[in-house]
Amino acid sequence: MKKIWCVLTAICICLFALSGCGGDYATQFSEVNQLEGVTLSLQEDTLKSTSATFLLTNDSDEEVTYRLLYHLEELKDGQWEEFPGTAGASWGEETQSVAPGETTEVPINWKTLCGGIGSGEYRMILLVNDLPVAAEFTVD
Repeated sequence: MKKIWCVLTAICICLFALSGCGGDYATQFSEVNQLEGVTLSLQEDTLKSTSATFLLTNDSDEEVTYRLLYHLEELKDGQWEEFPGTAGASWGEETQSVAPGETTEVPINWKTLCGGIGSGEYRMILLVNDLPVAAEFTVD
């Protein structure tokens, strides 16, 4: 009887864990790059399956701030979908600032949140002044 209880408990735990892997990961960002003068781009030769470095450029007249709160999305069937590991994830409240006319490197390591990425079309989104700024890139 004890073995049956253990097996049933293990099955319930597995089903519970698997149900958390599914779900709707449609993007929460219908519009991106609406912050005038601020751009995010992939730094050349830094893209790996588990990380990349992005350049956040502030060509506006005012300082901007961002938290290292990022969203990694993949284009699937013409729709952006957020990786389960970055959907709803939260990071510290500490902000970084970028002065007018400055560019800063933003290294991102998504391995611990969503593992590696394969070939496909992706976009990295940072919240800058609480607005989504995105960089699209392709992995061959």
